Amino acid sequence: MRSYRHLRRRHKPTKGFSLVELMVAMVLGFIVIGGAISVYLASKRSLTEVEQVATLSENGRFALQLLGYSARHIGFYGGPNPYDIRPEKQVGAVAGDCTDIAAAYDTENSFFALRAGGPENDATSARVKGCITDAMPYTDVLVIKNAGSSPLSGGWSSQQTYVIAGIVSFELRDGADMPLDIGESYVAYPYRLQIYYIRDGATPTLSRKILAWDASAGSMSIQTEDLVQGVENMRFRFGYDSNDDGEVDTLANVTDVTDADKWDQVTSLQVFLLLASDVSDPNYTDGKTYQLGDIAVSPEDSVRRILLHSNMTLRNRRLAWRGGGQ
Repeated sequence: MRSYRHLRRRHKPTKGFSLVELMVAMVLGFIVIGGAISVYLASKRSLTEVEQVATLSENGRFALQLLGYSARHIGFYGGPNPYDIRPEKQVGAVAGDCTDIAAAYDTENSFFALRAGGPENDATSARVKGCITDAMPYTDVLVIKNAGSSPLSGGWSSQQTYVIAGIVSFELRDGADMPLDIGESYVAYPYRLQIYYIRDGATPTLSRKILAWDASAGSMSIQTEDLVQGVENMRFRFGYDSNDDGEVDTLANVTDVTDADKWDQVTSLQVFLLLASDVSDPNYTDGKTYQLGDIAVSPEDSVRRILLHSNMTLRNRRLAWRGGGQ
């Protein structure tokens, strides 16, 4: 009996957690889990922000690169003065051509800008010069006409328009016309038309109208190229020489350059691009104010944005102006 009682005394049942101990353990567990969730959510938000800003920066740099390449070739026609170039008598009509000074073959007006919803349109119009019907109102439109940087050295394409630089005459000629004997007497450069604008839509896009062959129409036509998504606003400022000393002394917005002759004096260009993410973030509020040249934009929404600015020198125009070629 002593031995049995001794065993019973030595093998008492083990006690469990008390209610207080269990509640303390649960509270500590919730704190640890909550901390882990907070760290995860913060990391996710940070990753989302980094990805969106990186995408916007990359798209913006590409957009500026495209605009910069076009700006470097403003005023280049392979030698001829744009005022001396005339369309060849049999040059074909351009399907969907722009109107007024934006017409594809009007080389006398080979560089200028205007604002969607400007004086020729009602305030909120999406139409610009007849060939643009989907422009974002209150954004700027840049028109560039010039020759390609390299002269024709190979086959003559029937689906291209050329600037023909001859000894005594300069003209625009369709490749569909009888090819010229390119050599000592003639030099041919591909002709380019580029009209940059912001196309309105579910996702605003930097687009451009170009002169290209339309097989269905059997002629050259004005066509649309979408370049960079997420560009919701574009503004320009232009530097020009107002006293004929060869140096920029006036900086003007699109609406300030009302005299057509001033466009011939523009030798520098400032570009402002406002890019917006195509995905909103409910945990973010954009309370910033973005200064795009002559306007300030304050969105006050949950979309991340980035503003890019670039100064561009129109070197061909500056050389021509200093050399007395304008």
